[in-house]
Amino acid sequence: MNKAMKAAVVAASIAMLFGSANMTEAAQSKAANKSSQAAAKTSAADKKAFEAAKAELSKKLAPGDLYILYVRDKALNGGEEFMNYMNMFQFKTYEDYLNQAAKLKGPTLTKPEGLPDGYKFVKGNIQPPFEKYLTQYQKEVKAEAAAKGKSAYYKKFDWKEPGEINLAFANGKDNLQMQVSYSVSKDKGTSGYSYRTADEFDSELAKKHPEWVRNKLSWSDEDHVYNITTNPGNPLTKEDLIKLAKTAVKK
Repeated sequence: MNKAMKAAVVAASIAMLFGSANMTEAAQSKAANKSSQAAAKTSAADKKAFEAAKAELSKKLAPGDLYILYVRDKALNGGEEFMNYMNMFQFKTYEDYLNQAAKLKGPTLTKPEGLPDGYKFVKGNIQPPFEKYLTQYQKEVKAEAAAKGKSAYYKKFDWKEPGEINLAFANGKDNLQMQVSYSVSKDKGTSGYSYRTADEFDSELAKKHPEWVRNKLSWSDEDHVYNITTNPGNPLTKEDLIKLAKTAVKK
C-alpha cells in the first residue's frame, strides 16, 4: 500500500473513531437528559404526595393521636426522613384525667394524700410514649411505605402507656406541679430524693427562664423520672413534699 493510500486509510479510521465518540457522547447526553427529566417528574410527584399527606394530617389530628410521616425524598423535608405529629390529651378536670389514666399501663400520677386544704386541680396532660418507641415506629412506617410503593406515607400508632404526665394544683397564689416522664437513659434510678430550692438557680438562667425557677423534689427508678415542684415562697417544705411524693405515684 503506498503512502498516500495509507494516509487516507488512517484519516478515515480517525474520522470513524471520532464519529463514534461523538455519537456515544450524544447518546449519553440524551440518556442523561431523559434521566434528569424522569428525576424531575419523580421529585414533583414526591412533593405533591408529601404536601397532600401533611395537609391530611393537619386536619385529622385529634387529642391523643400519634402519627409518623415518612418521605422518600429527604430534600423535601429539610434532610429528614420523618415528621412527627403528636397531640396530647389535655384535661380541665381531675375526673377526666383519672378516666383516661385508668386506661393506661405503667406509672401514673394521682392527687397525693395530705395535700393541704385549698389546693384544687387546675390542669393536666398525658403525652404519648414517643421517645421510648421512636426507632420502632420509624422502622414500621418506612417498611410499610416501601411495601406499598409510597413516596410519602404516614401511620397512626396506638399507645397504652404514657410518655409523660403533668398535673397542676393551685391554692391561691401558691401552686404545686407534678410530673412523671419516661427516661431515655439506662440509669438504675436513684435510691432517694433530690431537692433544690428556687434560690439555688443560676441568676442568668433565672432571667432567661423565670418559669423554671421553682422548688423541686426529684426521684427516679429504672425507667421513669418523677418530680414535684412548687412556686418560690411556697410554704411547703422539702419534708412536706417527700410525704406527698410517697402517695403521688400509682403503678
